[in-house]
Amino acid sequence: MDTPTIGILGGYGNVGRHVVRLLLQHTGAPLVVAGRHILRAREFARECNRQVGDERVCAAYAHPAEPGSLRHAFEGAQLLLLASPTGRFAEQTARAALDLSCDWLDVQFYTPKLEALHRLRARIEGAGRCFVTDAGFAPGLPALLVRYAATQLEAVETANVFAVLSPQGGFPKTPSLYEFARELMRCRYGAYRDGVWRFSSGLGLGEARQSEFGFGFGARTCLPLMLEEMRALPQMLPSLQETGFYIAGFNWFVDWVGAPLLYLAGKMLPTLWVRPMANLLHWTTRLLATPPFGAILRLESHGWREGRRYNLVLQLYHPDPYLFTAIAVVAGVLQYLRGEGRKTGLWFAGHLYEPVGMLHAMRQMGVQVQEQLSPIQGACPFCGR
Repeated sequence: MDTPTIGILGGYGNVGRHVVRLLLQHTGAPLVVAGRHILRAREFARECNRQVGDERVCAAYAHPAEPGSLRHAFEGAQLLLLASPTGRFAEQTARAALDLSCDWLDVQFYTPKLEALHRLRARIEGAGRCFVTDAGFAPGLPALLVRYAATQLEAVETANVFAVLSPQGGFPKTPSLYEFARELMRCRYGAYRDGVWRFSSGLGLGEARQSEFGFGFGARTCLPLMLEEMRALPQMLPSLQETGFYIAGFNWFVDWVGAPLLYLAGKMLPTLWVRPMANLLHWTTRLLATPPFGAILRLESHGWREGRRYNLVLQLYHPDPYLFTAIAVVAGVLQYLRGEGRKTGLWFAGHLYEPVGMLHAMRQMGVQVQEQLSPIQGACPFCGR
C-alpha cells in the first residue's frame, strides 16, 4: 500500500516517543503526534523534525473523551495508533477511528476495552477496517512466540512464555503505571495444562514455574498471568497440550508484600486502591532496583520435527523495556504497511502478525535474540514428559 499518514495518540509518552522515532527511521510515513498536552506534542514534533531535517511530524490536540478533537486531529490519517493509557475510552476512540475510515492499533494493557471493541466488531468488519489490539511487549508478543514455535516444529506440544521486567530506575509515576496497577489488581492467574485451562482463586502459587533466564537474570520464580491473547492458542494449534504466560516478580518486597496487597486490593474497593498500589510499585521498584535491568521474553517449547522430539528455546532481550515495547509495535506496523499485516476485522496483535518476519524486524531494531533447537533425549527437561 502507499505510505499512509499515521496518527499517534500519546506520541510524546514513554512508549509513544520511541514509536515515533522508530517510524521516522524505518518508514516514510507522515506522522501526527497528538494528546491532551499540546505544548508537549509541539515541542516533541519540532525536535523530531530537526533530527530528520524534514517536516514529517505535526502536532495536534486530542482528548480521548472528546470525539470531536480526535476527528479533527487525525483527519486524513489511515492508521490511528494509541500509545496512551486511555483504555477506558476505547469505545470512544474506536468509534472516532471508524468515523474517520481509519484503521486502529492500540498498545494498552486494559482488559475491559476488549468488551467495547467486540461490540463494534460487526461495524469494523462491515467498514473493511483492520483493528489490532493488545500490541507491544506483553500482551502482544507471548502469543506470537507460541505461534513462532509452530513454524519451527511440526507439532507443538508444550509452549510456555516467561517474562522478566526490570526497568532501570523503577517504574516512573505516569498514567501508564496507574493502568498497569489496575490491570494487576484485576488479573486472573492460570495456564493451559493437560488440555484444559486451570485457574487459581489466589495468586497462582500452585501453578508457579521456575525458569532460567539469560542475560544475567538467572533463575526466577514466575506466576501464571492470564493474557486474553493466549486463550485461543489451543484451538489454533490442536497439538498444543500446555501453554501459558508466566511473569517473574520485580523484587523481594513486591513479591512478598506488594503482590498480596495488589490481589487483596483488587477484591476490595479496587477503584479506591489504584493510586496507592501504583505508588507502591513506583517507590519499591525505584528504591529497590538492582541490576541487571531490561526486559526478557523466554519461550520454552517442545514438539515434533521430522519424526523426532525437539526442544526449542528462544529468548528476546532489550535493556530498555519501553523501547522493547515500541520495537514490537513498529515491527507490526511494518507488516501492516507491506499489506501482509492488514486484514479486515478485530485482531489480537499476537494472532495477526507473521512471527518469523516480526522477529527479524525486531532483531534489526535492536532486540537481542537467542535461539536453540535441540533434540530431546528421554524426558523433556522443561515439562518432564
